[in-house]
Amino acid sequence: MIPSRFGGVTAAANALRRALGVLWIADALVKLSLPFGDRPGEQAYEQIMTAESGPPGFHRLLATEAHAFTGHPLLWWLPAAVELGIGVWLVTRPSSRRALAALGAWAVIVWLAGEGAGGLLSGVASVLTGYPGAALLYAVVSVVLFPGARPHEGAAAAAEAGAAGQWSRVLWLALWIGAAFFTALPQTGSNGLEFMLTVNQADGAGPLRALDSRVLGWLTIGTMTRLGFAVAALCVVIGFTVFLGVWPRVFLSLAIGLALAAWVVFQNFGGIYTGAATDVGTGPVLILLALAYWPLRGGRRQQAGKARSAAAAAPVPADRGGAQAPAAGEEASAVG
Repeated sequence: MIPSRFGGVTAAANALRRALGVLWIADALVKLSLPFGDRPGEQAYEQIMTAESGPPGFHRLLATEAHAFTGHPLLWWLPAAVELGIGVWLVTRPSSRRALAALGAWAVIVWLAGEGAGGLLSGVASVLTGYPGAALLYAVVSVVLFPGARPHEGAAAAAEAGAAGQWSRVLWLALWIGAAFFTALPQTGSNGLEFMLTVNQADGAGPLRALDSRVLGWLTIGTMTRLGFAVAALCVVIGFTVFLGVWPRVFLSLAIGLALAAWVVFQNFGGIYTGAATDVGTGPVLILLALAYWPLRGGRRQQAGKARSAAAAAPVPADRGGAQAPAAGEEASAVG
């Protein structure tokens, strides 16, 4: 049984795992819609562009996969069925280690075979365009929220109550330092920031198309470079402040705001309406990850207060001679 004082952390972790399962189900529904309409052609184009940005051996793997799924669009229902099953499993059994392990393993496979390692191997990746790939973020969240044998004492957030414990902060730091590095690199060529906005503008709905046009009009090479360095600096600050526990709510809010802005303004809600998307994008998963590190109300201070109260309520032990400590009234009489 989990001690009652960990009920809040455990309930928060289960809620986040259920939310992870819901996002996984949403990704499955996006894949289920791929065989209809013009989506097979759009997805084939996306896969070809992903393949061209990879190294030679990886390029062949992605090109073969793109050819197979283009010729038989209903093949998309196979990974969709796997993700749908895992998502339902996690929603109904949020504390299941097997469900989280299956989700993490499948997410790594999708990240490599479906997303081309999120564009990291080509050097064209940015937190604004979907770094490090939605599938890898799912794997990271599954590790952070993986339940331990028992909750860690003093856990102030759902991430710290998992099997990784305090090491989950190292994972957060590594993720955001990587985001800073890749975002600071030039975002030109295929799968770059300007290329992605151009594709979104061509396939986007009315309001989003107008937004993409404004951003493209503002996004010169100079402004794109300055934007990359500014966002990279913000990623470094977010990574280190949460890792060190400095004003975590403030900087986790900045992380959520950055993820939401990138998802809406630059990724157009993950491009799910274009027909080229196979998931809902990185924005919702990054927000879920940030919430896993969000300090719960009370946290360590409340647990320390309970420990002090328990110590104060404990009986005073007898001294070595067997004499009991005098009562307050007796002590006052002796002094008098």
